Amino acid sequence: MPKNREVLMDEEKRSNQNYEIIESCTIGSTELVIGHNPNAPNPYVCWYCKGGSNYFWGYYTNELDDARQKLNERYQSECRMPYNQPAQKQKNGDDRER
Repeated sequence: MPKNREVLMDEEKRSNQNYEIIESCTIGSTELVIGHNPNAPNPYVCWYCKGGSNYFWGYYTNELDDARQKLNERYQSECRMPYNQPAQKQKNGDDRER
């Protein structure tokens, strides 16, 4: 489970396509969100989000647990991406302690 997941409560409410964003987590410059629309045929969705308003690759489902599982899968996948890896120290060939 992502450690920096936050439940959006005190922040200004965000929405997309009549889905209220109810959960969010960020890794690097990638945000993953869960939206809820109780009137939709599939009331939960997990999206990628860029810039706070560009939502894409929606995974729509009937269950909040399914949306959270997809968010977790996507988070784990993003963790493995090279652009989200910590920078490696350059070795100069001299490993002696100083």
